Amino acid sequence: SADLCLLPALVVLLPPLPGPGGPGPAEVGLGALPAELRVAVRALVGDLDGLFTALGLREESFAVGALSRVIAAELASYAPARNRRRTATNKASVVFVDRTLDLAGAVGHHGDSLAEKILSVLPKLPGHKTDVMVNMVELTALQTTDETCSIIAPGCLAQPNDPAAKSLWESFMNLKQKEAVMEARRHLVEAASRENLPIKMSMG
Repeated sequence: SADLCLLPALVVLLPPLPGPGGPGPAEVGLGALPAELRVAVRALVGDLDGLFTALGLREESFAVGALSRVIAAELASYAPARNRRRTATNKASVVFVDRTLDLAGAVGHHGDSLAEKILSVLPKLPGHKTDVMVNMVELTALQTTDETCSIIAPGCLAQPNDPAAKSLWESFMNLKQKEAVMEARRHLVEAASRENLPIKMSMG
């Protein structure tokens, strides 16, 4: 018995699903996809069947993610694949995983990571699954009591081109919460000193 993990290399993402009353992710079928993506799925299914035929496999498919479920369902109902499964002698488990699920936050569930706290407390950045909105109003002279004020665009956690920000984010993930807060405090003090800003900080 062999275990295979195949990651569909389709770069076209699923379109947004309809609102209330529309099909949920588990109900999406091939017909709900754009025409170009349907062609790509059928081509992938044909290629997979050719690979499994060459290996003499009788697969059992598992899917993680909406697009992977569509691919697994198409492979299950593909006529040449059905014929192959009747005669193949080697068994294999095939796991299809949506590549977008690779973008899960790199945090655990132990509650001892400041990154985990930030990701669970702050609201999601619109259009993103793994980034959050950071209120930037506190860094400006604009002060308002209106919580829905959106004059200033929210900040986010992703700063891949800034080595200092990247280092700080890594400390949020890897250090204990108290140590990560101290590291953030050190960055703030250094930044304020460089800009000659008055700063009063407490550990409260």
